[in-house]
Amino acid sequence: MLVIPTGLTLFAGTSHACTVCDSAAGSALRAGIFDGSFSITFLQVVAPFLALAIVLYSFNRHLPD
Repeated sequence: MLVIPTGLTLFAGTSHACTVCDSAAGSALRAGIFDGSFSITFLQVVAPFLALAIVLYSFNRHLPD
C-alpha cells in the first residue's frame, strides 16, 4: 500500500514540486554548495560540533559516577 506513494516520491522530478529549484536563487544555492570549496565549507560547519562532542566527552569522563 505504501509502495505507490513511496515510488512516486522517489522517482518524481523535483522541478515540479520545488519552484525555488528552477529559479536564480536555487541556481545560486546549488553553485554555492557544490563549488570547489565544498569540502572546506563542510569542515567549517562540522568543526564546532566535533569540538563540542570532544568537550562533552571529556566532561563526562571526569564526572563522578
